[in-house]
Amino acid sequence: MAGHEVCDPPERATGGLKDIPIEILYAEARAQEANFVRGEPTDDAAGVELFRRAIADADEEAWEAVVTLYRGLLIAQSARQVVRSLVTEDAGFCVDRAFQRFWRATRARGIHEFQDLASILKYLKMCLASVLLDEARARRRQASVSIDDLAPDAFVSSDLSTDVVANIAQVELWKAIDRELRTDAERLVIRLSFAAGLSPREIKALHPEHFLDVSEVYRLKRNLIERLRRSPAISELLS
Repeated sequence: MAGHEVCDPPERATGGLKDIPIEILYAEARAQEANFVRGEPTDDAAGVELFRRAIADADEEAWEAVVTLYRGLLIAQSARQVVRSLVTEDAGFCVDRAFQRFWRATRARGIHEFQDLASILKYLKMCLASVLLDEARARRRQASVSIDDLAPDAFVSSDLSTDVVANIAQVELWKAIDRELRTDAERLVIRLSFAAGLSPREIKALHPEHFLDVSEVYRLKRNLIERLRRSPAISELLS
């Protein structure tokens, strides 16, 4: 969706669509998605209008259309996230949570901040990344289960020692990385860059309170990578 042509801001681009029935908007938005996949010219106005009605007008039918249209996009995006392997919940659960988070955030802030459909969907993807990170953190906080508490029919890996060594190595690596970090902003960049796979521009958009501009995120990330490369502890773990 990032490759869509830029359209007018929602309040202008959708001015002539306010009286069009939702089922027609839905059909148009779906057709435009198909055009985009085929590399043909596309117009985002119908999709933007559906989001506007769903958020600004609290139109439940429009919201259902939005979820139906873009649910597949988020499920595909979930599969590409590095942190996905750390989350036990299925993709559908995480996508539903992402839509809920998007709804709460945009209802509070308004849809007028977004310039086109691409920016709306980018924010929706960032909501998904945030959900995946929260789920991964929750899993790490869960207490270890004693072997005595396992059910008799519980599945056990065929090579338990390999799983244990891999988990220990991963934990030790992240501990070593954390020891090299000096500020909360550095921890944020590392977590969102390498765990969630977000770009510096997406990190700046998600946390504008921490960074003045996107160049600051680029600079911080570049310096962090150089510092981690020079770390003897990390080099030893990766050798």
